[in-house]
Parts: sequence; C-alpha cells; structure tokens
Amino acid sequence: MTPVVAPAALAAPPYRPAAPAPAVPPPAPAALAPHRWTLDEYRELDKLDAFRDVKTMLLDGEIYDTPPPGPNHDLCLGLTQDWLQVAIPGHHVRVQMAFSVGTQTDPSPDLVVVTGTRRDWTGKTPATAGLVVEIADSSLAADTTRKAEQYATVGVPEYWVIDLVNRRLLIFREPVPLPEGLGATAYRSHVTLNPDDTAAPLLAPTAAVRVADLLP
Repeated sequence: MTPVVAPAALAAPPYRPAAPAPAVPPPAPAALAPHRWTLDEYRELDKLDAFRDVKTMLLDGEIYDTPPPGPNHDLCLGLTQDWLQVAIPGHHVRVQMAFSVGTQTDPSPDLVVVTGTRRDWTGKTPATAGLVVEIADSSLAADTTRKAEQYATVGVPEYWVIDLVNRRLLIFREPVPLPEGLGATAYRSHVTLNPDDTAAPLLAPTAAVRVADLLP
C-alpha cells in the first residue's frame, strides 16, 4: 500500500505593498482678470478726487488717461461749437460733458448736440443726441471704432470725427445692429470729406459748412 504523502504547504506569495493612489493635483488658480469698472464706481472715484488733474475716460469698463488737448484741438472745438450753436436751432451744444451710453462707459465726447435748452436737462444726463462730434488727433483709432460703436448702439443718428492729422471730416450715419451674437450696433454709412468739401448735419440739412472752416 502506497503511503499517502501530504502535499507540501503552499508557499505564500511574496509581499508587495499596495501602489499608492495617484496624487490629485491641486486645482489650478483662477486666471487673473482686470476689474471692470461700472459707471457708478467711476463717478465715485471722480468725487473722491482719485484722478486729480488727470483727464480720464471710461470705455467698456476700462479707465484710460486721455492726453491734454493741444491748441489745435481747442481751436477746432471752439470753431465747431460756434458753428453748431447757430446752425441747429432748438438745440444746445454740450462741450466735454457726461453722456450716458451704458453702465460701463462714459466717453466724454467733445461735442454733443442735444434737443432743448440746458435747463431742460436739469438733474439729467443725456443718453442720446442728434449729433456727436469728436475731434481726433492721437485718438483717431478709438474714435472711429470703439466710440463709434458706442454711439451707434444708443441710437445717435449721426456722428462726426474731425481728423486733425489728415485734415478731413469723417461722417458716420445709419446705425444698424451688427450680426447676431455680437450684441452691438455700428454705422452703415461712412463718408470722408476733404477741406474743400461741404457738410450739413441731418438736424439742419440746409446749413452747410466747408470742412476747412472747422479745421485750425
């Protein structure tokens, strides 16, 4: 009879420590974003004298320093104001005053032609106008793009940019919405006039002026 041989004890597998769980990376810090100033915040800063003697402008929530106007700018401003005040009855001309075009913009346009008398606007800031005029030297790019869009969006029917560097008048008319999704409006009609050309605002189509008479 063959003896039964007990099987050899099974050898225990070698000990292998469990692999550590993969480390979870910490969440990425939020990207830095500039603070977008509201119109109310911007005006509060102005009340606190935050800008002191620096002239500023709020555009799409960003505050920009604007260079002090030179003598040619001031002369053009005065010539244009004088002509507009006579040419467009039933309106008054506001010079570098507040003009509401949204909660994050105070463009401080050079000239705004507003219906009625100054006292008609006691305690109120105009939010639209019959004509806005900017006098551009170093500001031409912003005046013809970002500012033009702002004025078109609030329905200003006509916008003039007097280009001092190139001695010309740019006239923007017919505000229309941009393609869906952009959330803005622009001017359909763009006209460029040279010094010997004449211009007449929509508010006074018979009151023509030579462009040269507005230029320094």
